[in-house]
Amino acid sequence: MTFRILSLSGGGYKGLYTAQVLAGLEAESGDVPLHKRFDLIAGTSIGGILALSLASGKTTMQAVANLMAEQGIKIFGQKDPPKSQVGVALDLFNHRAKARYSARPLRELIEKIVGADTCIGDLKQKTIVPTVNVTKGSPQIFKTPHHPTYERDWKVPLVDVALATAAAPTYFPLHKIGSERFVDGGVYANSPDELAVHEALHFLGIKHDEIEILSVGTTTARFSFSGNLVSDMGLKDWFTDQRLMSVMIGAQQMNTDFMMKHRFAERYVRVDAFPSASQIPDMRLDNAKPGATEDLKGLAEASLRDHLPKLKARAFFAHEVQEEDFMQREEIAKYFRKLRGADGPCG
Repeated sequence: MTFRILSLSGGGYKGLYTAQVLAGLEAESGDVPLHKRFDLIAGTSIGGILALSLASGKTTMQAVANLMAEQGIKIFGQKDPPKSQVGVALDLFNHRAKARYSARPLRELIEKIVGADTCIGDLKQKTIVPTVNVTKGSPQIFKTPHHPTYERDWKVPLVDVALATAAAPTYFPLHKIGSERFVDGGVYANSPDELAVHEALHFLGIKHDEIEILSVGTTTARFSFSGNLVSDMGLKDWFTDQRLMSVMIGAQQMNTDFMMKHRFAERYVRVDAFPSASQIPDMRLDNAKPGATEDLKGLAEASLRDHLPKLKARAFFAHEVQEEDFMQREEIAKYFRKLRGADGPCG
């Protein structure tokens, strides 16, 4: 028996790479929807948005990639980051009291992808999406009701889950669900591979040797600091060239890769790309301009050329699972009948 996990990393607009890789896998999957190739789907930040989109089965991944490319500038703008020390300091001062971007364009994109009236209980595959609940002061994972003890999350609209996991500090505002506020799950699990493995082992009772993992990144750039950079770095230095986010994301990813490869060997497949030196300056979390868009698409095509033969050799496209129907759980069906009869938020 094989239990296959799909894990999607965070990385802002660079998630276009992830979406394009998924679109390529979807094309190879033929008549079988891509979500039916996996037993469990996990995603953080933009990876969480893509995970929810895939598990909803509402649109193709190519359509999602196209929407991301079309709406990227609307979400992030097209202003280049300042290059001078004075410009960097002024930019930090101008954004000292509020998030850099409004969440409204991102919400509009998410609603186009999964709909404004879809809940976690509507998903067609087991799915987990990490966030941080800053009201409680603890990590939190939104999950489909694939375990008897999961009694609340299925009521939450996908739009709220997506905005919660993508609320990157300083980039987007905290997202409020009910009376609680959430921040990007990438703060602690930018690559949710380990969370997905724990879900399979502990909650679903899957054996270790039955697990296979396909992990897709967002063109993770290897980080290193020049020897000319001062050691006594302040806010300006850490936020210049997105250094702080690069270290957080890159270090998490490398650590996860090491552990997954040690634990699962060839049963762990990581699909990612490393931009060239000339591409790295444009591979920012919030650069959605045409040049970066084309680079991300090109890197995805190259990754597919490299990995598709290996995936086919491992009978990747022979694995097919049934769609979940969480509505079969009596309490969920009863709730949805009442909610949708009243034109509720998940109607």
